[in-house]
Amino acid sequence: MPIESAAGNPEFQRLIRLQTEAFAKSTLYHTLELLDGTVIPGIIPIANLEARLAAYPLPADLRGKRVLDIGSASGWNSFECERRGAEVVAFDYVEYEELTAVKRLRNSKIEYAIADIEELTPERFGLFDYVLFFGVFYHLRHPLYALENVCSVTRGQAFIESYVIDDQPDPARCFMEFYETDQLGGQIDNWCGPTTACLMAMARSAGFPRVDFLYVDSRRGGLLAHRAWQPVTPTPGLLPPFLCSAVNNRHNDIIFQPRKDEYLVLAFLYDGPLTQDDVLVEVDRYGVPALILVHHDAGYWQVNCKVPPGISPGDHDVRVGSRAAGFSQPVRIRMLPHGAERRYGLTAFQPETPDLPPPAILRVENTMDRTTTFRGYRNETLACRFTHDEASLDLSKVQLTVDGNPYPLLSVERPAPGLWQINAKLRSLPKGVRELRLRTARADFSEPFQILIDPAFEL
Repeated sequence: MPIESAAGNPEFQRLIRLQTEAFAKSTLYHTLELLDGTVIPGIIPIANLEARLAAYPLPADLRGKRVLDIGSASGWNSFECERRGAEVVAFDYVEYEELTAVKRLRNSKIEYAIADIEELTPERFGLFDYVLFFGVFYHLRHPLYALENVCSVTRGQAFIESYVIDDQPDPARCFMEFYETDQLGGQIDNWCGPTTACLMAMARSAGFPRVDFLYVDSRRGGLLAHRAWQPVTPTPGLLPPFLCSAVNNRHNDIIFQPRKDEYLVLAFLYDGPLTQDDVLVEVDRYGVPALILVHHDAGYWQVNCKVPPGISPGDHDVRVGSRAAGFSQPVRIRMLPHGAERRYGLTAFQPETPDLPPPAILRVENTMDRTTTFRGYRNETLACRFTHDEASLDLSKVQLTVDGNPYPLLSVERPAPGLWQINAKLRSLPKGVRELRLRTARADFSEPFQILIDPAFEL
């Protein structure tokens, strides 16, 4: 049965025109209150505003919390959150004079930010415990990008409400209408109409690992989006996953750049069945939705996911878990500052006083054909497996040399407990036999291992 869109509904069109006419007469959008009890009438009554906010789990006491009200309009939600004790940023793309006036009359400390949602970043506005995103989504030309920005400044929960074209989530109806001109209500800034399932899917794709459906009322759909997974209580006796590596899908290293479409690829060991819904990925304390889960013939699992928005420059811990067994040990990735080149993310080797036996190289191979010959192909990677008596290794603690010269590494992995692997991209090496050696921060060099740069190629 097809969905009847409100874009072609005469009654919906009439209501939109009435709202537009009211704005033209300088009628307030939200009804507002002053501290002495004076009520300034608006299009939306206070009872309706209270009912919408009551549909979300916003605490009565917000002292010590930060709240962002995106699309604040006249500002009722902002003033209500401030009344509950929050530090509030009211955010809109134009200034509403009544918000500025009532802010002054209430002696309010609300920060009023006039900016487009494309300008919403944690660097500029910080992070918020609660983000209100009411009645904005369908007005945006780039709604998924906007949701990523919303996610990037959310450290707790986001309350999302939008015009939707159905009345309940239906996974079989995950799509969105696009309005090129003024098809929705005669307004040129009404760009899209999602189904409820589509709105939920887009929120997850934007970086929220959990999205709860709350309601649909009069073509308005309400969602609750979380930045973290629900707490996990591991089943006694089950071992958590063992995380072998976490790398960038483009470069097979641990370096990521903000605002790029880069993905985390995690390899891990786990004894037991898994489904995609069972897998929990975290970057620091933020949950990350899994996009694919594969069990390889070699015995390890692979999960791919989008790097979550709003990750600050620096090193971050990645973990993978299951709902039954809890989380693995962490593996580090590095996020560069905005605009920084990848070479600035390279890690320098930091030697210490040697007090451990040298690493023992077990195997060196070309990952394309598992030989020790390298031919200069684009996808060739050198993988060197070794054992070493140290509980933790990273790029600052391992050094590879080729013919005595230090050579940059892509990543340090842990294929299994007690086993290590470094990966490197061989470039600009003369043809012939080359000698590899390996050392760690607390150990001298290993015995040499020879590889062949194929005479038919020169890397």
